[in-house]
Amino acid sequence: MRRRETGEIDPMSFGGRYTLLKRLAVGGMAEIYLAKQAAMAGFEKEVVIKRLRHELADDPRIVEMFLDEAKIGAQLNHPNIVHVYDVDEHDGIPYIAMEYIVGEELNELCRRGISHGRFLPLEHAVELIRQAAAGMGFYHAKRAAEDSILNGEPLEIVHLDISPSNLLVTQDGFLKVIDFGIARAKGQTSRSEVLPGKLSYMSPEQAGRKHVDHRSDIFSLGIVLYEITVGKRLFRGPAQEVVERLVDGQVEPPTFARRNFPPALESIVMRTLEKHPEDRYQTAYDLADDLESFLRDERLHSGPVRIARYLDMLTHAAGGTRRPELISEAEAKSGGDDLDFDSQVFDGFAPSEGAPGPEQAPLWEDVEQNDADVAAALHMELAELRALRTPVPTRPSGMRAIRGASGPGELFDVEENVTTPVPRAKTGEIYDNDSDDPTSITATTPVPRFDPPASPSPSPSEKPSRAPIAPAETLAPKPATTAAGPAIGAAMLARSGPSRLPWVLVATLGMAVLGLVAYIVMR
Repeated sequence: MRRRETGEIDPMSFGGRYTLLKRLAVGGMAEIYLAKQAAMAGFEKEVVIKRLRHELADDPRIVEMFLDEAKIGAQLNHPNIVHVYDVDEHDGIPYIAMEYIVGEELNELCRRGISHGRFLPLEHAVELIRQAAAGMGFYHAKRAAEDSILNGEPLEIVHLDISPSNLLVTQDGFLKVIDFGIARAKGQTSRSEVLPGKLSYMSPEQAGRKHVDHRSDIFSLGIVLYEITVGKRLFRGPAQEVVERLVDGQVEPPTFARRNFPPALESIVMRTLEKHPEDRYQTAYDLADDLESFLRDERLHSGPVRIARYLDMLTHAAGGTRRPELISEAEAKSGGDDLDFDSQVFDGFAPSEGAPGPEQAPLWEDVEQNDADVAAALHMELAELRALRTPVPTRPSGMRAIRGASGPGELFDVEENVTTPVPRAKTGEIYDNDSDDPTSITATTPVPRFDPPASPSPSPSEKPSRAPIAPAETLAPKPATTAAGPAIGAAMLARSGPSRLPWVLVATLGMAVLGLVAYIVMR
């Protein structure tokens, strides 16, 4: 995944109660900022502001999708799910205030471990997926408030884009499910015709474009569980091959790749990857319970503190400074704070037999897929696929080609690869994932999680927005205005250059005159 550089900005007031401190990332749908919320008695809190991109605010379907994400997130209060604090608008553009998460995506963590020959230990991999399953079980079971329109009915939330890049591991060893940008819930506009998620993490019913429910998320999480415990990517290759394997639903058991793989864990993995939804775990809570039982029965020890120490070891191996609070008493007594890469701390995380080593790191890089190949694999027209994909900003007539950005609402550098504007999607769901975003609303350290702006030919298995952009320049506060801001979604598209309409009229008039002269001559 290609990342964006952060943008230093001058602190600026935003939304009446926030101060923007830094731009963390930019994606196809939104911009992500680190902000500070201040209140009385010295109250301060760091938050992440996710603001819809200015040029997309005129599209009602995109605005609806953006606000749906906020509505879903606001109802989910769980330690393993990113928290949403607020939703409002600033200068007529909607934004979401969210939890600021210091950590990294699960796929980045795996790559870091591989690069140092210390792939994620099995017990930690199982514990992280147990946490993810606990959060998933919570949002799958979530019901509407008793006094709401749905009056206590199940919300039937389906994430639709569970993948390692949407599972964040905090520096303190907790996992957070993020990016509900394409999630579906009862009460929303039907989005059944939209292509969801990343190709390599779809369920068979998603790849086959059939009806999906919460068990689709369980299959996707099963793919992640397989990959981070076996140490091997599961569905990787050309789009046609990936789709055929997904629809076929045949998966080689983990012992085919690692002969010493625990049989009890293999049984859990294979049950999550059953082709037919009725044969899988019926709830994510059951999956979480079985993973916890496996750790207990096998006497494997994990948990947030142990995971945090593993992360600290990787930081130390890369030349970073260890966190003093994570140095155990035993280490302190033996001078553990002075240990180097070859110390007992590093050796304490020796990889198990069959774990991937540094030479296998390239196999864990995401593979870009060509739109035409994906459309053919899914038996779709190319135009249909692009219409159902993540919202891609188009350049209306009269707008200059996209260049480097310097502030909120400006477009980003893809000028050298300008293509015909992507057709508007039919009424229904748009999959932004990777939604902006594609859309993670949370930020991470060392690299904030967010999907870059879509490239002209985005990969269906990746967030379409992957093209590199120029570093962000300093943002200057917008001048104050006295007029009230427009309603959400009614922001005007910025245009540059004179209108071409007069030239079109002149050309049309000229053609009419020539036609009249030709008619007279022929007579």
